[in-house]
Amino acid sequence: MSSLRDILLVGRFEVLRAVRTWRAMALFLLYGIAYGGASYLAVMILHALENQVAKQLMVATTTKPGALLDKLVESEMFAEIVVAATGNEALVEMVKDVPPLAIFGMWLGLLLIPFFAASSAAECIAIDMQSRALRFEALRTGRLEILLGRFVGQLALTGVATFLALGVVWSVGTLFMVGHTPFSLGLWLLTLTSRAWWFSIPFAGLGVAASAITTSPAWARVMAIGATGASWIALGFARYFEGGDYGILADVMLQLLPQGWMRMLWEPGLGWLPAALVMVALGLAMAGVGHARFASRDL
Repeated sequence: MSSLRDILLVGRFEVLRAVRTWRAMALFLLYGIAYGGASYLAVMILHALENQVAKQLMVATTTKPGALLDKLVESEMFAEIVVAATGNEALVEMVKDVPPLAIFGMWLGLLLIPFFAASSAAECIAIDMQSRALRFEALRTGRLEILLGRFVGQLALTGVATFLALGVVWSVGTLFMVGHTPFSLGLWLLTLTSRAWWFSIPFAGLGVAASAITTSPAWARVMAIGATGASWIALGFARYFEGGDYGILADVMLQLLPQGWMRMLWEPGLGWLPAALVMVALGLAMAGVGHARFASRDL
């Protein structure tokens, strides 16, 4: 119990330090600006798609995004977009009841949050190793507790930033679109955005691992972002060779890569929870790699 208490105390310190040094504010602004700009662009794209459907149906086009939303979600074009974005054909019928902007919010989160989470977590340990301040913290608790506490703190910051970004998407959808109620949009954003947060766990662990390996916050960030980008490239190779001569290797890669579980995160009901548990396991494994080096470092 004392170890758990220490982990939570270190996590609390990590959050409070981020707030005190304005790093948290910068992180929240980054999420808000990225989500706000992308959401407005998504609204404009949806409007263009609606007008395209209107021309196919030979009805009047609309000047307000969302006015023909019901026609859009029933079109084959929208179904193809959903399959391309989620990789799950079984979702085509389900998403007809989901506001398109909520689908976009989760899809955007799956793309952006890994990089944001890895980058933010990459300096959580390295910055204190560089200043040697970590020596005083290590006198009061174990190194595993320090590493896991920083990991928990980074997940908390990512969670707050993600749900603040959810509010930005909701505001854009409420102000610039019609065709859905604010309550429905908010509920679906809350439901789907939480899944994007679970997807961030392995990448936050990756950032913590990078931070534990080097004393340079800049190098740690380069390593974390580079490894995150490399994981997407590895996903492309795994999908390309899936079912081919290297199918077994591709299957193993898909099990080890967080992106290999993305399709399950789109499952309706509670079908996405196994993927969430895998994200926790992968995140702890990533952090464990960093601890293997951190445990023997000269602080």
